[in-house]
Amino acid sequence: MNSEASVLAPGFLIASPPLGDPNFDKTVVLLAVHSEGGALGFVVNRPAPMTLGELLSFAGYGNDLKDPGPVYLGGPVQPSSGWILCLDPALGAEEAGVIPVGSRVRVTSSRSAFDALAADAVRGAAAEDARRRTVLLGYSGWGPGQLEREIAAGAWLPVPLDERVLFDVAADRRWEQAYALLGLSPIEVMSMRTIGEA
Repeated sequence: MNSEASVLAPGFLIASPPLGDPNFDKTVVLLAVHSEGGALGFVVNRPAPMTLGELLSFAGYGNDLKDPGPVYLGGPVQPSSGWILCLDPALGAEEAGVIPVGSRVRVTSSRSAFDALAADAVRGAAAEDARRRTVLLGYSGWGPGQLEREIAAGAWLPVPLDERVLFDVAADRRWEQAYALLGLSPIEVMSMRTIGEA
């Protein structure tokens, strides 16, 4: 594995303005896995057109769930798959369906995690969620070498993981906040790209 592959995950990929792909325009991707075999990530700032209560009801957890919390579109691959992004270091990598992303952030597709989330939604406890759970639909994937080529072409800027962007920043501000981790703004990046162009 080359050294670039070893430092990209865990981290963020922020879409360069303008990216041109409507699936990723102005997105922040939580890059969970990156190796010579490819990469796996989740868009964390694109709301889905349904609430958490609607999604859980649709998934068979009951028709009386009214949780207004957001659900996000994690990416264009398998959009019907559900994932929970959470701040839960107790969820270990040895558990099936759990992806550790750094020391505290976890992504899981396990049925038990969804069962627990639904139980909390029924009790009304989801609003006071210490694990800061967020539901994502689908994921983003890259084949071997694909992400490296897209980064080299200027489509993405890799940024170190900062869990505050995931859990303390409103979704519509995450793109700008991820740029701020580099000491930049999207407007400055656009200006840098046009310098010297006729």
